[in-house]
This record gives sequence, C-alpha cells and structure tokens, in this order.
Amino acid sequence: MAAALSIAATPAVSAPAHASKVGAGKVCADCVKATMQRLVAPDMKGRACGTAEENAAARWLADRLKAYHAKGAAPGGGYLQAVRFRTPTYAAPPSLTVGGVTLTQGREIVALEPGEAAGGPLALVGLAAPEAAAGKVAVYDAPYDPKAVAAFVRAGAAAVVVLAPERMLRAWDQLAARAPGGVEILGAEAGPAPAAPTQVVVFARPEAIARLKALEGQAARFAAPRGQPTVGTTYNVLGVIPGAAPDADRQAVLLSAHYDHVGVKNGVVYPGANDDASGTAAVLEFARLLGSGKAPRRTVHFALFGCEEAGGHGAKYFLAHPSAPLADLVANLEFEMIGVPDPADRTRLMLTGWERTDLGPALKDHGASIGPDRYPEENFFQRSDNYQLARKGVVAQTISAWPIPPTYHQPTDDLDHVDLPFMAEVIQSLAEPIRWLLNSDFRPEWTEGMRP
Repeated sequence: MAAALSIAATPAVSAPAHASKVGAGKVCADCVKATMQRLVAPDMKGRACGTAEENAAARWLADRLKAYHAKGAAPGGGYLQAVRFRTPTYAAPPSLTVGGVTLTQGREIVALEPGEAAGGPLALVGLAAPEAAAGKVAVYDAPYDPKAVAAFVRAGAAAVVVLAPERMLRAWDQLAARAPGGVEILGAEAGPAPAAPTQVVVFARPEAIARLKALEGQAARFAAPRGQPTVGTTYNVLGVIPGAAPDADRQAVLLSAHYDHVGVKNGVVYPGANDDASGTAAVLEFARLLGSGKAPRRTVHFALFGCEEAGGHGAKYFLAHPSAPLADLVANLEFEMIGVPDPADRTRLMLTGWERTDLGPALKDHGASIGPDRYPEENFFQRSDNYQLARKGVVAQTISAWPIPPTYHQPTDDLDHVDLPFMAEVIQSLAEPIRWLLNSDFRPEWTEGMRP
C-alpha cells in the first residue's frame, strides 16, 4: 500500500522570485528549470507509481498550481484527487518451458498481461496458414505484427510467441517488472472488477526465438501463477482557471501531462526528466502564463496524472470523475517528452494522431511550431493519457518532441540529457496558439472515420 500523502518533509524548490515579473506572454525559463530540478531531485527516486515519492511530487505540484493562481479542481475545491487501485501480483516470474529448456520473464521473454497458464505442442507458424496455430504454442519468427498475432489467436492458438520489437528491447527491464493484467481502479466505474486475462502473448529476444525453433514439436507450457493482490494510491493534481465568457465552462480546454516515472530498478534510479517531468513543467508554465494575465474566454483545466507508466491509473479514474463534464471539453492537449529535440527536426514538435483531427493544423496556422507524428509505426497516439479521453470522444492528442531518444526509460533520462533552452523555446512557441484556442470559437473536430 502506498504511503500516506503526509510524509517527511522534502527540500522545497520554489519558482524564482522574479517569476511574477516575467511578461504575461513570456515563458519563464527559470521556472521551467526549477520544476525540472524538483521532480528529478534524488529524494524523488524516479516518482514510481503509488510510492511516497510520487505522492510528494503531487503535493509539490499542487502548491505550484496554487501559487500560479489556478483554483483547485479536485473534490471539495482541493488540488489532489486520490486514486486507489488494486494490482494483481505474480507468485513466481512467468516462464515458458519446452522440454528441458525454461525461458524466464525478464531474461529471455516478457509476457504482458498474460493469462495464468497455457500449453500445447510447440509449432512454427506463418501467415500463409494461420490455422496451423490451433491448439499450439505458436512461434512466429518474424517482426512483431499485431495483425498477425490476432490471426493466430483467432485460429485458436494456445499461446503466441513473437519476436520482441526494438522499442520493447529498449525498455525490457521495466516491461518485465509490470504486474499482471487486470488492475482494478477502485471507484473508477460501476460494475465488477475486470476479468483476469486469458490470452497469452509472449515477446522473446532474438536468441530465445532461435532456441525455440530447435525445439519444434515438443510439449510447451507457459505459467504465470498469481499471488495476493496489493492496493496502492496515486494522486491526480487538478487545477482550473475559470473563463470569462458566460458559457466558458461548457467549452473548456484541458492541458495535461503525467508526472510519474518508473522509479528505482535494481538499486538504480530512473529520474524521468524527459519522460515526463518535461511535459509536467510545460503544463505548470502554461498555468503560470494564463494565471498571471487577463482571464481567457474559455475555462482552462490542468491535470497532472499519476501512474501513467503503470497503465494510466490516474487518467482512467479521471474519466469517471473528471474536473469538468467530458461533453464540455472541446480539446485536450497532453504534453509528453518535450525535453529532447529530434535530430530529424530540431525546431518542430509533433502531434500524435495529426491526421485524426483538425486541431494540429489550426494550432500551426496560429504560430505553433508543430507538425505530424514522425513515428506512426510506434502508435504513440494510443500510448499516453490522451487516449483515455479520445476513446470517450474528446479531441485529445499528445504533443511531443523526440519520443524515441536513447535515454527513454533509462537511468540517463536526467537533467544532463535534457535541453532546457529548447524546452523554453517550444513552450514559448505554443503559448500564443494555446491562448488563441482559449479565446476563440474554434471547436476541433474528428476527421471522418478517425475517432477511436
């Protein structure tokens, strides 16, 4: 269970004293730096989901929103929205045994949200004859393709073993440490707890695939025994600046980011500077800019979500308990990993799902240094908290810089590997376009057939 929010005091880092003197439309680079320094400080220990350190970060962020004149938008007018969640555990690491060979979670394989057990003869399969996977532990020796996996599952495969893509190999240890599927967000929605997963898809390193190919035809057994579930708590940090128009609350805009990261692994801290202290710093700076000038026409909400890295627990709870009715949100902009410029385009940000709505082109027309997603094969539109809102109909997209830097989910994601001047520049490039959005009648729309 997570520690209570009242924890031992941590060193305070406040915005610079001159912050209030910075022009209403001018980004305070020192404020952005101060936020980054606080979130990646050693005592924050990487802000892992549900930890005392993540809770401390939430409390500090709430203080900053208050200092920037945003009102609390959580229940009772506070800034912290508590989110409790029940997490399944493994009694032993998942494993795949074939003959006398055992492949273990975190070493040779990673199974994400698997069922507890599956077995059958080991068989090499291909898309030319997916029916050959029926009743088998099917090994697909080809680059990962979700459509191929779906075809083998439909054909009745007992389990599917696929070659892990490069992006998984870069985050292998973090993925291996994930809990089983079926996390229950307590109070998020009415109805029974989510059903335990039954489908088994195993991602394997290239050398593991080679070993399995030599064992074709032998009996295979996958096991992921469950332990006792744990209960934890995270916090969403919520603020609001009321708009000046009579109908301001019915055409609100949500600016959001997640403030958690992956914490400590094998005694090593993963600071999470780019992912996603950078996005959090951007949202705080927009709060400062908007709170220091004339109230915008539209109401603007701020949401800093907890436990994104563990499965989006904070955002899922927010859907059931939003700070504004979802029908009243005309747009959500999520800020994720804006601290490292893309070598392919060092001046421009990208918007995930660019072609899905008319929001990106509108922001670009009003001066935003922004363009299409440069990595559509990575499915980033579905991989951040915006997707929870998009599935409910809100035009919700993520702004990023370079989402695949070498520091991604690594201990090197620290301040030394973040470009603070670049961050100040791109936040500045978005300040006036966002102010335009908040003072206009423009309502973003989904492109026909592109709403998830």
